[in-house]
Amino acid sequence: MIMSRATLPLLLSLALCAKAAYQPLITYSGTTFFDGFDFYGDIDNTTWGNVTYVDAAIANSESLAYVNGAGNAIIKVDNSSQVLDVGIQYRKSIRLTSKAQFDVGTLFVIDALHMPYGCSVWPSIWLNGVLEPGQVWPQAGEIDLIEAINLMDHNQMALHSYEGCVQPANVTQLGHTLIHNCNDTTASGCTVAETKAGSFGKAFADNKGGAFALQFDVAGVFMWFWPRANIPTSITQATPTSEMNLTDWGTPSAAYPASGCNVTEFFPAQQLVIDISLCGLWAGIPDIYSEDCPGTCFSTNIAGNGSNYGAAYFEIPAIRTYTVNPGAIASVSASGGGSPLTTGSASGSVSADGPGASQTDLDQGSAMRVGGRGSGWMGMGMIVVWALVGAVGGGLL
Repeated sequence: MIMSRATLPLLLSLALCAKAAYQPLITYSGTTFFDGFDFYGDIDNTTWGNVTYVDAAIANSESLAYVNGAGNAIIKVDNSSQVLDVGIQYRKSIRLTSKAQFDVGTLFVIDALHMPYGCSVWPSIWLNGVLEPGQVWPQAGEIDLIEAINLMDHNQMALHSYEGCVQPANVTQLGHTLIHNCNDTTASGCTVAETKAGSFGKAFADNKGGAFALQFDVAGVFMWFWPRANIPTSITQATPTSEMNLTDWGTPSAAYPASGCNVTEFFPAQQLVIDISLCGLWAGIPDIYSEDCPGTCFSTNIAGNGSNYGAAYFEIPAIRTYTVNPGAIASVSASGGGSPLTTGSASGSVSADGPGASQTDLDQGSAMRVGGRGSGWMGMGMIVVWALVGAVGGGLL
């Protein structure tokens, strides 16, 4: 067959990764889940949603971030406090940033039982590049793994970078490309919409979720989604000590081969971010909000007693990380407290001297059905797998 210049790097990358065995590195799970993250503790400064991201003490005392009886991490929006419909008001929510900065050769596996959804709700799991002094977003890059708003029924994936990173035309992927330029002036990034059913929202939960995956490699960035019934055996049969490989992953939903974007140039070390915003510069834009939801974003949803946010939560049994390099190091920011991270095997190590990521930059949003945030991702040679299940009960891990 005839291969395009964009197709060949993808096929080569998949072939190489299929042979690679990823060893356990760091695990976030159970009662120590939150020890590996810093709580932001301020208003939303990346998408300007009407939320205050609380610190760890408030999150614990008000049960916005905790480990439930099943041993799963709950990350949620405040759904019980009264917020007045006057002036500029904020509802409490959570933004977590990993202490670890992940570099070349890392693999993440996330098992979750639920993702937030509902009018005004803007959840995301993304990776934020660690900015050097004097840099501004998106000079350290951002990769959005899971992101959607309001009552959308599909996930959107994106890369954000400075000028020079694009998604080439005619790549081999299952998703639908909305924007090719990763430095798009609307701050939406190079965006791909998932085309498989049930990748987000109520449909995701009703179908008992599925799995998301991301390969972060010198050959490019590639993302996958599978409905629950089609999750590869390599993920469903994984154990805390088993290796991970890509031999049964198939064609990605989104492909960003290095022929259009030099990953080593645009994406340095990255930190994992999990957050739930409300309204803001995508979910709250009137023309976009009104496509799915009644009234106005703030007055109809955020104002009041919060009882409408019953579905605005993550439930995550575990996040496991792996490495293809036995000598790989995931550095840990000195900011924030908590116990040392759990290491899955002796092949991974943790140091305590990495700088924290800057999160002070603004994302402009867009009036299109695309969006993004203003800062995020993780280091070359990585694969990120997000296994998400949308029903209460046991997970994969």
